[in-house]
Amino acid sequence: MNNNLASNIRTFRKEQGLTQEQLAEVFDVTVGAVHKWEAGLSVPDLKMLMEIADFFDTSLDVLTGFDIRDNRISVLAERLSELQRTLDPNGPSEAEKALKKYPHSFEIVRHSAYLYLSLGTNRKVNRRYLNRSRELFEEAIRLFSQNEDPLMSKALLYGQLAMICQLTGDIDKSLQIYKAHNAGGMFNVRIGQVLALNTDRYEEAEEHLSWALAGTIGDRLNILCAKAFCCYKKGDYDEARAVIEASLQEHKIYGSNGPDYLDRIDCICLTGLACIELREGHRQKASKILKEVRSIAERFDADPNYSLDKIRFMTIKKNYQFSDINGETCMDVVESVISILDCPELLKTWRILK
Repeated sequence: MNNNLASNIRTFRKEQGLTQEQLAEVFDVTVGAVHKWEAGLSVPDLKMLMEIADFFDTSLDVLTGFDIRDNRISVLAERLSELQRTLDPNGPSEAEKALKKYPHSFEIVRHSAYLYLSLGTNRKVNRRYLNRSRELFEEAIRLFSQNEDPLMSKALLYGQLAMICQLTGDIDKSLQIYKAHNAGGMFNVRIGQVLALNTDRYEEAEEHLSWALAGTIGDRLNILCAKAFCCYKKGDYDEARAVIEASLQEHKIYGSNGPDYLDRIDCICLTGLACIELREGHRQKASKILKEVRSIAERFDADPNYSLDKIRFMTIKKNYQFSDINGETCMDVVESVISILDCPELLKTWRILK
């Protein structure tokens, strides 16, 4: 709640064209009293406030300028979120006020937990803030049935809790939480990191990191291919070409010397590149690229290898095979991509090459 009385008296006085001395004469007080009112050093008593409001032809609430804050849960939660984003040092006191008002509100507890976490990891570790954050995340998990945010899950809260345990040196508890809530491998990176940096269980760490890397490679390739497709369909061929070239770099980083699953991805990318060249009227370039695609596809189909351990940096004990619905052979995949890109002339050239 903000009190703007001091500035309002000064503003109203100046609007009337009065000096502090003249205003003091109106109310039969000293100049020093007026000065203190306007400096916020003292406040007129209630009777004097009513006289001042009447003199300036305004209401008492306008004169005092009390700004009543909206303390609904949703508004408070947003305020706490803003304090977190700006790393406001007043955040903890505001959070504690909100928690006293709504101690059993999931939204207030959750946002307070994130606020303490952000301040507890700002440039250096603040254990006091992190311990408070841990308490609040544990409470937020207990209150999770109130959650209405589709982007929030209990697993995310457990992830933050595990990270706090890691930062405060409770490594066993951190690993326990991560592993208990590692649905879909969502915490493989963190598990691998904790194991690598805080234990001597390096083989276990490498396996978790390998699974994380496999997922990352797949996600990056899917993102880049979909992005290139969007650019291609919009006619932004320069951007599509740049995205495809970025996709091809993945194979240079992670690919093996012999045929591997990334060959199929290369065929998809290069086929897209051939379509772009054809759209821009470069038939010879398109044909040359398509011949390169045929060479890669034939090499892969002669000795297809879908094993994950063929990808560099993979350290996985169990044999794992990539799955692919784009076609039985690499040659089929290329024809499928050309059809999706709606490039009849290139499809005709491809069938001749096949």
